[in-house]
Amino acid sequence: MPSPRVKEIIRKALPRRVRPYSVKHGLLKGAQIITSWHDYPGAILGRTESQLLNWFFQNVSFGETWLDVGAHYGYTAVALSRLVGPFGRVFAFEPVLSTAAHLERTRELNGLNQLTILPFALGGVPKMYTLTLPKVRGMADSTISLAGVTERILTLSLDVLWPLLSSSYSVIHGIKIDVQGMEFEVLQGMSQVLRCFAPKLVVEFHRGVDRDGILRYLHGIGYSIPCRALNGEISHALVDDNSYVFESEAVKCEF
Repeated sequence: MPSPRVKEIIRKALPRRVRPYSVKHGLLKGAQIITSWHDYPGAILGRTESQLLNWFFQNVSFGETWLDVGAHYGYTAVALSRLVGPFGRVFAFEPVLSTAAHLERTRELNGLNQLTILPFALGGVPKMYTLTLPKVRGMADSTISLAGVTERILTLSLDVLWPLLSSSYSVIHGIKIDVQGMEFEVLQGMSQVLRCFAPKLVVEFHRGVDRDGILRYLHGIGYSIPCRALNGEISHALVDDNSYVFESEAVKCEF
């Protein structure tokens, strides 16, 4: 496995043009995705997020409603959309406007009418506000310096937004969160949704995030601690750039 430094050197030499590609291998082989070799080579090759996709295939059911928070170019949103099928729903949140536009084109190319693209971020307070964050490889990333390219993103909490989006059927079965350091804020802004629907959560943790605070918060609204890694093993240490599963035993209610 190449070191992060070697990976970055290789990435800089890869083509930056964003265009349609057919996924070459893996569980999404043959799916279309709009991206570039520079931004997301693992998606084009179909060799990224293999553990997460395997977990999806075991835990996502036909007809369900799932949220993809931090959808990027849509690799995981496409997987979720295929699994919930035409009678399910996937809501993909991607705050970088150019990336959200590419994701909309990916939705069209794959004929995924069950997928809705939402070009803003989820945040922690019940009002609309904006953030300026670094932008790298088509995504907003709060874990890196503001010295480079930045993006001004629109932000709103899920608790405020969900009644406007959900129509007459408001149940959420699962939420995937990969938000480059904004994990706690996103979770805080969906406390009502989490308490009410007790959806499965799969959260990727990033550098600098308050793990203890998140664990206390989730435990306080009914989620089991410790959580589990994607392979099913109980996990006590939440490692950077890895995803973990949280499940709730709370009684579900009407939103």
